[in-house]
Amino acid sequence: MKTHFRVADPISIVLFTAFGAVITYLMAPLVLIVLNSFNTSTYGAFPPPGFTLDWYANALFQVPDFRLGLVNSLIVAAASTFVSVTLGVLAAYALTRYRFRQRETVRTVLMLPLFLPSIVVGAALFVLFILVSLYGTLTSLVLSHALLNLPFVITVISANLKTFSPQYEEAAMDLGANGIRTFFEITLPNIRFGIMLATVLAFVLSFDQVDVSLFLARPQTITLPIAMFKYTENYQDPTLAAVASLMILFAALVALVAIWLLTRSRLSTYL
Repeated sequence: MKTHFRVADPISIVLFTAFGAVITYLMAPLVLIVLNSFNTSTYGAFPPPGFTLDWYANALFQVPDFRLGLVNSLIVAAASTFVSVTLGVLAAYALTRYRFRQRETVRTVLMLPLFLPSIVVGAALFVLFILVSLYGTLTSLVLSHALLNLPFVITVISANLKTFSPQYEEAAMDLGANGIRTFFEITLPNIRFGIMLATVLAFVLSFDQVDVSLFLARPQTITLPIAMFKYTENYQDPTLAAVASLMILFAALVALVAIWLLTRSRLSTYL
């Protein structure tokens, strides 16, 4: 019995090599950050002369701004995600299902935060919130992050709606359901995957937001990324690497939970 060996396609070899190089390029900085977070050297010498957990203890218990920033970041991320997803679903539904004058103009206006420089957006919001007496509050951060997240939410939900035929909604209305009941009982359940994805994306983007937040935060409303930024003004030890490693772990857990929820929802669809 002859054993046949499949000759690898040169194009496949090149593609897999390029893929591996890209993954290595993306993952190498994260691996180095995690390694440096255990470094016994105060100045981040590499290779590490030894390993310690002191920097994690310093980040968690010795720097109050990190704890305050974490609490503020979670509050702002959760609230802005709720606002942006709620408004984004409604806006995406209107832009996808209805035909009206200036629809593309409205879509362009809603997408503007994607194209404007963050410095411009931050400066504009800084002036606006001073005028309405909201500067330095968590409310200003929530509204700003929701504004920045809205284009991403609209894009994700619009793509999901385009794969969902409006005939199902029309059939529900033919059977006596009004528009609101159709939206909540037919449309929303069928775009739940898009809503989950948009929710995770909006939360992570808000949690990591720095540029605009720098214009709006005061000492009592700083977020975790701003606290990290300010820490670098006085210290260059691996404490920041420890905080960054915890943020990487947090992002990975959020992604895993999102994948689990999507998988569970898909399985329930077929059962």
